[in-house]
Amino acid sequence: MNIMKAVVALCGGVCLMAGVQMAGLFSVKQYLIPDAAKRPVAMPVMKPAFNWDSSKMVTIPKMPPIDTRAGERAALNSINRQIDIAIRAGNSVPVPRIYPGIR
Repeated sequence: MNIMKAVVALCGGVCLMAGVQMAGLFSVKQYLIPDAAKRPVAMPVMKPAFNWDSSKMVTIPKMPPIDTRAGERAALNSINRQIDIAIRAGNSVPVPRIYPGIR
């Protein structure tokens, strides 16, 4: 029974402290908010900065196609260079010597 009273007292104390903190926070907020912010303000009517007339728009000119032949040549040259290096590496492998009587 004493444990039950302690738990109820603890919960009541926590709730009371939370209420006091909320009341203090509310009073500080009311003190900090100026009177001008409390009054409703009518929003001004927004007007566009300029009129947009789509009939006067000029079409964007079509760009010429991009020439990719230089890139294709560079890729082919790279592949040919790799093949040439592989062939040269294969040619520079030493030939095994053949000794008489040994197979």
